[in-house]
Amino acid sequence: MTIDDAAAAAAAAETTTSTPMVLSQLFSITQSIANSTIEATPIPPPPSIIPVVELVLGTITYLVIIAMTVVGNTLVVVAVFSYRPLKKVQNYLLVSLAASDLAVAIFVMPLHVVKFLADGKWLLGVYVCQFFTTADILLCTSSILNLCAIAIDRYWAIHDPLNYAQKRTLNFVLIVIIIVWVLSVMISVPPIIGWNDWNNTKVFETCELSTEKMFVLYSASGSFFVPLLVMVVVYVKIFISARQRIRTNRGRSALMRINHPPPEVRDGGEISRKVAKRASEPLSTKNGGLGRKCERQPLVEAENASAQPLRQESSKLADEDSSGKTHSEDTITKDMKYAHSVTVKKIDKEKDEENPANVLRKREKISVAKEKRAAKTIAVIIFVFSFCWLPFFCAYVIMPFCESCTLHPKVLQAFTWLGYINSSLNPFLYGILNLEFRRAFKKILCPKSALEARRRSRP
Repeated sequence: MTIDDAAAAAAAAETTTSTPMVLSQLFSITQSIANSTIEATPIPPPPSIIPVVELVLGTITYLVIIAMTVVGNTLVVVAVFSYRPLKKVQNYLLVSLAASDLAVAIFVMPLHVVKFLADGKWLLGVYVCQFFTTADILLCTSSILNLCAIAIDRYWAIHDPLNYAQKRTLNFVLIVIIIVWVLSVMISVPPIIGWNDWNNTKVFETCELSTEKMFVLYSASGSFFVPLLVMVVVYVKIFISARQRIRTNRGRSALMRINHPPPEVRDGGEISRKVAKRASEPLSTKNGGLGRKCERQPLVEAENASAQPLRQESSKLADEDSSGKTHSEDTITKDMKYAHSVTVKKIDKEKDEENPANVLRKREKISVAKEKRAAKTIAVIIFVFSFCWLPFFCAYVIMPFCESCTLHPKVLQAFTWLGYINSSLNPFLYGILNLEFRRAFKKILCPKSALEARRRSRP
């Protein structure tokens, strides 16, 4: 092999080994360029669009809740100040409750609707967000504390009615209302003065309540858990006191009737004498005029429709007597029998009503009905309040302490509006369950029908 051939072979080997290295370098350069291009221009996620059906149904539902809250609480306020039987000092607590619920519907709920239409984003700025969150805590806390004050007021009225009736003046009720609103301010204001974990990004994007752990415990306890405990204890005591009072009055009344029965029960012969006397009174012929006597003293008083034929017969007798005609003995005997039978039936009915056993059974039924009605009312109030607010406050307390826990924004929104529904139900629970409030609402909404009913009731 010559020198030239060796050089050519070495050059070929070098070319063969350098070719893969060049290709690998080119591949690495291409990959790095591609990676840098992907990092520089990330692919944006697809935009989140609320379905049209959800948007329409949600908006309509929220507007209906707002309208119900405004109308119901406005009716309560107008009824208390315009309907005379409701102008009582204790009803001013209901006015305070209605005012707080009405403010929730005016200042808080519409801003939640705006946030819903923006798909959970806050578009109204930092200052409006701070007003929104503060008003939310303030007004909802005031509503709940007013419910607690109403429960305590009812308990005092039942537990110590004589002394509390003297204490429950207008100034006393106004002081209670002022205390409720001051406590609400003390619970809602701390985030504004610095007790929060707000930052500009979070406030601008979502406008959520403060998640600072100690403030969450402080506000949740004062706004819900402590008032809930107080309401449960107070309403249970109210039910127990009412049941004891009903049973005491029932036993006392039954004992009085057993120890002091009416004369008709003590002496059965007295009834027959009264029957004979009442039956003979209409047939007396004083001053020579049977018809005139019947006209002045009818056989049966006009308490029921069954006495109407007898009055007509008496008037006929009077007309015949005035015209100079005589009465037949058959007609007189028939009237006597009719009067006697009606009087006997009336006295038998009175005897049954005065029977101690019947009285005891009737009062037993009335007492049981009252206890059931009181229990149902208390159960409805506690259930509705707990059902509306418990989900929201449980999520409000758990989420800051459980970093791994997640809750879908739609679920949290549903919990929030469930609490607002309590403000729309309060007028029905505390107003419509009261007979006077129902009459006032009917007078306000249907003045013509109320006026017509009032005219019919007049004699």
